[in-house]
Amino acid sequence: MNPMARSINFSFRMKRMVKITALSAFLLCFVLNAGAQDVWTLQQCIQYARDNNLSVKQAEATVRTAQLSERQAKASRLPNVSASFSAGEQFGRTIDPTTNAFSTVAIGQSSVGLNAGVPLFNGGQIHHSVKQASWNLKASEADASQTINNLSLQIAQAYLTILLNQEQLESARERLAQSRRQLDATLKMIDAGSMPRAERYTLDAQIAREEQTVVVAENNLELAFLTLKQLLQLEPDFNLQVERPVFEIPADANPDVLTLSPVYEQALNTQPSVQSAAFRIKAAEEGVKVARSSYWPTVSLGANMNSFYSTAFQKATITQGPDQKITQNVEIGGQIVEVGFFQPTFNTTLSDVSYLTQLDQNFGQGIGLSINIPIYQNGRVRLGVEQARLGVINAQLQDNQTRQQLKNDIQTAIANARSARLQLVAAQKTVDATRIAYENAQKRHTLGAVNTLELTTAKNNFDIAENDLIIAKYDYLFRLKILDFYQGKAL
Repeated sequence: MNPMARSINFSFRMKRMVKITALSAFLLCFVLNAGAQDVWTLQQCIQYARDNNLSVKQAEATVRTAQLSERQAKASRLPNVSASFSAGEQFGRTIDPTTNAFSTVAIGQSSVGLNAGVPLFNGGQIHHSVKQASWNLKASEADASQTINNLSLQIAQAYLTILLNQEQLESARERLAQSRRQLDATLKMIDAGSMPRAERYTLDAQIAREEQTVVVAENNLELAFLTLKQLLQLEPDFNLQVERPVFEIPADANPDVLTLSPVYEQALNTQPSVQSAAFRIKAAEEGVKVARSSYWPTVSLGANMNSFYSTAFQKATITQGPDQKITQNVEIGGQIVEVGFFQPTFNTTLSDVSYLTQLDQNFGQGIGLSINIPIYQNGRVRLGVEQARLGVINAQLQDNQTRQQLKNDIQTAIANARSARLQLVAAQKTVDATRIAYENAQKRHTLGAVNTLELTTAKNNFDIAENDLIIAKYDYLFRLKILDFYQGKAL
């Protein structure tokens, strides 16, 4: 190969390598950007769940169904208009609809019509049906809001569970690192001859237990993330990261001063489930009026337009022909005289009438008023009214049950918050006491006054107390959030 060819080939390879490198860099950036995940706040999680959770979507579909039912009820006030068309052929002895004459000839025919009707009075059935649909719509909207509120509370619980497990995992890893440091120091003392070699075995067992604790904490954290992803309708392999805000227990938070009545009164005005139950009662009461409207007569106004076409319908055309001479013998004065005169002649020609012309000639209109008076309907109306009244009773019972359940939930929430507060205080005291005991054991272990088993026992007690304190803190925070939820405060 000559030098010029080698130069061209080298240049081509260089260009190709540059393109491949650029493409690889672009794909790498794309993958990195696609794999990067923003940190989600609690508000972002709640908003995403509102937009994507299947329970919320189902509640929204129920609201849309109620909206359509309300529109359908309102549309009952409008007139009904329908058009009709028919075509066919008659055989045998039949009546031609265009001439009303009997005919035995096969006749092709068709008809078109337009009918309209509007209700004038039906005992208020339409009016109360519209009101009932409106109350049902409001109840469906309240149910959807309650679904969102319940979902928000579940997400808040899952979010706090993740933060709890993250702190527990960090604490477990820190304890494991501390035990390994303690093992290193013990090994140095064993090598120096100031401590028996058997002390190592106790620390080895302690490290093995703490490694197991780390594995359990990692699994719990993964399960907590999976729970939150399920609520958000995210795929299990989605790289979800949550913000770790500093949750401080409010200084003025004191569930001991809360009583049932004020919180319950606030919840009655903020909980959509209570509003939904009240709307259902209104809808059931309108249902009674709808059922009773069947006792009344119905008055409706109707109008129609129609026309016909027949193949037997023909048009007669009369034309005048030449005059015809008519003669007749007449006796005049005893003599027979021929008398003649001219009479005009006429010719009749039959021709088919076009389709549109027949429709125009046969066009007819009508208007009428109809009254339907119910006399006896096999007791169906009375039974319908009784069923509607039972619907009111059931709605009232459901409302009472909802209010009672809300009252029970608030009582339980206040009791749980008070208990969680006491547990947090007790856990803090336990941490302080076990910390002092552990620090004292460390000093004595350094001086050789206690063995490694006693030091490990003190450390385990302190670790358990720290873990209990973390759980108590997040449990108390969640109990306070539940109280905020019933008081209508934002999560």
